[in-house]
Amino acid sequence: MTLGVMAAAVNTGNNLLYLVLACLLGTLLVSNLLAEWNMRGLTVHRALPAELFARRPALGTVVVDNPRRLGTAWTLRIIQHSSAGELLAEGRLLRVAAGARAEVFMTWSFPRRGMTPVGRLRVESSFPFGLILRWQMLDVPTSLLVYPFPLPGALNGQASGRGRETPDPHGRSRSGDLIGLRPYVPGDPIRDVHWPTSARSLVPMVLQRDGHQDAQVVVSVDPSEEREHAISQATGAVLAHLEKGHAVGLRLDGVVYPARSGVAWRSHLLRRLAEAPVRQP
Repeated sequence: MTLGVMAAAVNTGNNLLYLVLACLLGTLLVSNLLAEWNMRGLTVHRALPAELFARRPALGTVVVDNPRRLGTAWTLRIIQHSSAGELLAEGRLLRVAAGARAEVFMTWSFPRRGMTPVGRLRVESSFPFGLILRWQMLDVPTSLLVYPFPLPGALNGQASGRGRETPDPHGRSRSGDLIGLRPYVPGDPIRDVHWPTSARSLVPMVLQRDGHQDAQVVVSVDPSEEREHAISQATGAVLAHLEKGHAVGLRLDGVVYPARSGVAWRSHLLRRLAEAPVRQP
């Protein structure tokens, strides 16, 4: 439109058109300067859940800091792509006051399992008039380990490719003597939560007994099944058995991991499944 008004003003010599042209050029100049100031000095960092699963939405946050002493940052759009260019998350912020920080919740989605290199964050804004879109790429590089998508796995002694349960000769009943209480960690059975104490402390607390798990589970990835489907089923079986309070082992590509329990062991098994080769060696 500015170019059209300029051509008309030059061809006709109309002073009113020159005045309109000056207003348009002034608007573009002011818009560009304010857009540049709006993005200057911003810093960001991510906060993601400890466990990320392929094809399962995960709620994470991006924190935007505005260290300027003057000048609020307005109408920011934050976009995260993987290094391969796939859209992982997107969020919007209305304002970040000067000298303050704001948090935007973003739903992250990862298309596949394994180590996923995450590229730079793109922060863009069309402030103030929506005429100019200005953006900057902020360096927050990292690699995220994405666990396989958990499919429901069969329990209670069914096909080995979906988890097989065997007696634990060294196991003791879960009804042993009460040792005390401890904070809840992912993988603890919900039935072990002591609700009155949890309500008083506002922190989930779990009953801790001297008995061990009364069952031992070996989850196998069946080489005869479709590779990714078998790994997803094994992931679902591992999570389900841990939720039941079993000690869980894994048989994967000829390697057997002995049955154990605990949060660290849960992460170890999920990591083995996530990092398994796409094709069986």
